[in-house]
Amino acid sequence: MDHDVDGVLVGDAAWCVTLFAGYGSALAVGGADRLGTELAAHPGDIPAALATWEAAIRPAAERKQKLGRRVKGVYAPANPVLLWLSQLPLRLASLPPVRRYMTRRFIKG
Repeated sequence: MDHDVDGVLVGDAAWCVTLFAGYGSALAVGGADRLGTELAAHPGDIPAALATWEAAIRPAAERKQKLGRRVKGVYAPANPVLLWLSQLPLRLASLPPVRRYMTRRFIKG
């Protein structure tokens, strides 16, 4: 019996986008797909396929890395006062009177 076996490419977190920006999984899956495309376009020439793949993926990955650096202060403020202020709405929402009001106003409408 003759079997035709296709390969499987799995992406990785080589671009290290960070949790702050997201997109790690999208870049991994998209990168694996693009790598497969480039390997098919450059049969037998892995260095050329890798160079073309990197040239295609690097600009998007660098934009996402830049986004991560720009927004990290929103999710992980370096200043303790900013951290406290960013958590204030959640703390207020957990107070029973505020929770009851929010429930009446927005959930039970």
